[in-house]
Amino acid sequence: MGDRSVKVEAGRAETPAVSLAPASIGRLAGRGGWAGPLRAAFGRIDPLGIFGVVLFVLVWQVMTAFLPAISLPTPLGVALRIKSDFWLAPELKSYGLPDTGLFNSMVYTASNVLLAVGLGSLFGTVAGLVTARFELARSVLDPVLMTVGTIPMLVLAPFFLIWFGVGRVNALLLVVIYVSVILYVFAQRAAHNLDPVYEESAYTLGASPGRIVRDILIPGTVPQIIGGIRIALAGAWGLEAIAELLGSQYGIGKIVQVLAGSTDEQGIVAALVVLGLAAVLFDALASLAFSYVAKWNVSAKTGEG
Repeated sequence: MGDRSVKVEAGRAETPAVSLAPASIGRLAGRGGWAGPLRAAFGRIDPLGIFGVVLFVLVWQVMTAFLPAISLPTPLGVALRIKSDFWLAPELKSYGLPDTGLFNSMVYTASNVLLAVGLGSLFGTVAGLVTARFELARSVLDPVLMTVGTIPMLVLAPFFLIWFGVGRVNALLLVVIYVSVILYVFAQRAAHNLDPVYEESAYTLGASPGRIVRDILIPGTVPQIIGGIRIALAGAWGLEAIAELLGSQYGIGKIVQVLAGSTDEQGIVAALVVLGLAAVLFDALASLAFSYVAKWNVSAKTGEG
C-alpha cells in the first residue's frame, strides 16, 4: 500500500498543469469556427418568445372581429398584401413613387441603417475610448455629445430636412448622431470598467501604448461595446423610417407616408411588418457575427470549452 501511494503521488506530481490563459481559451473556442456561435444562436431561441408571437397574432385576429377592416386589417390580409407587393407594387406608381415594391424599399432603408450604424459606431467607439484615457479630450467632447444626447432626435429631423433637403443625407446624419452618442457612452464606460491592474502590469513589463490598446483595451471593452451596437441598431430602424416619412423619395417610411394619405391601413401594416421582420433578422445576424468575433465571451457564458 505504501509503494502504491508513493506511485500515485509521483504521478500526480508529474501531471502538467493546464494553462487557462485567455489566449488559450480563445484558441480552444476558435477551433469550432462558426459551429459554436451557431449552436449558441439556436440555443437562445426562447419557446416563450415564440408563444408570445403566436399569442399576439391570435389577439390581433380576435380584435379584427370587433373593429372595421379599414381600422385594423386581418393578419391573413396583411400576409397576402406582403406577398403581392413584395417584389413590385404597381399601385404605388399612381402615388408618384417609381416602380418598386416592399423589397426594394426595404433594401434602401436597410442600406441607410447599416451605413449609419457603421459610421456612428466607429466614431462613437473611438471617441469614447480616447476620452476614457485622456482627460483633456473628455473635457472637450463630453459637454458637446452629452448635450446632443439630451435632444430628442425627432426635434433635429426638421432642421436636417431644411439644411440638407429631401434625400439620403438628412436621414443618414440623423441616425449617425443617434448611434454615435450611444456608442460614445458605452465605449467610455467600458474603458472605465476595465480593471486598471491589467494596463499597469503591461506598462511594468515594458509594453508600448499601442500594444496595450491592441491587446488589453480593445479586447477588454469589446463585449460592452457590442451590447451598445445592438441597442443602437434596434433603435436605428424606427428613426430611419421616421426620417424617410418626414422627407424622402424612397424607403419604407416613404411608402407609409404615401399610403397614410389614402388611408390604406392594410398596406401601412404590411410595410411596418416587413420593417419589423428586417430588424429582427439583422439583429439575429449581428448577434451571430458578434458571437464569432468575441468567441471568448460566448464560451464564458455558455460554459463551452
